[in-house]
Amino acid sequence: MDGGIYERYDDVPDAFRPRLERRRDGGKTEDYAGMLRRGKDWIVEPLKELQPYSYRAFQEVVGPLLLGIVLIKDLKNPDGPPLVTPVMFFDASGRMVQVRPAFAGGTYEDGRDTIRGTLQSLPAALARSWLWRTNGWRMPSEPFQGPLINRRLVCHPMQGWASIEDVLKTYDPKRWKWMMNTILKRFPDAVVTHYHPDDGSPSEWTQMRCFLDTRPPGVNGPVGDQFFVFDEHRDQTVYHIHRGDIDSIRILRDPADAIDRYCAHTLRRHPGEFDFSPWSEPL
Repeated sequence: MDGGIYERYDDVPDAFRPRLERRRDGGKTEDYAGMLRRGKDWIVEPLKELQPYSYRAFQEVVGPLLLGIVLIKDLKNPDGPPLVTPVMFFDASGRMVQVRPAFAGGTYEDGRDTIRGTLQSLPAALARSWLWRTNGWRMPSEPFQGPLINRRLVCHPMQGWASIEDVLKTYDPKRWKWMMNTILKRFPDAVVTHYHPDDGSPSEWTQMRCFLDTRPPGVNGPVGDQFFVFDEHRDQTVYHIHRGDIDSIRILRDPADAIDRYCAHTLRRHPGEFDFSPWSEPL
């Protein structure tokens, strides 16, 4: 964070502010300025009723909302000023929890979903808590990590929910196609065909997608727990794969309670893996 770390927006140098504020030309930008001004209490308030164990962990072991500024050399203009890259985060028991701001005026609370209404495929208690005022959460393994690596906390579809194929590739890059065939035998609509509205041309879309992967960043293989929804369904069913066992895909009952307790466990940095077995049952 070579551009500094800030708890108050008033302390952010003027040179960095254009990257943090809503663009005057009407273009979209993530509302870092608005989120920092509102602060931690505003972000976690939706958790209070819907994710009470996580909310309590935020009160007891998580620090204030912080904005870090990463400065990256502009390869297109190496002699010019560096590119300003903001990172919004908390310190949770000595570990970084990153939260992504939504676009200004574009939160789920404001009535903004994805184009296809993807947030409605999640259990409502999760969409209206973790993703009510944010564009997703994660625990990165380094202060500045690529945007598509989303592990340990509830991910927003705009962060890129991993498709079942991509998850299978992390289990075993040599056998993933065989495993995908196994998935399709059980869930034929895991992959669907869309048709372009203008010319009718077909394209495939994988609708079985992972919104929470408990593995730490950089850890692959059939370990931990991965949770999926069908992003074009509205039944809000959560499918559970434990330690890569695709032959025993499970259903997560009361996913709001299970994931709330898991997130609190993770925020508090309790040792060992969280045990989902009291909520998980065979499909």
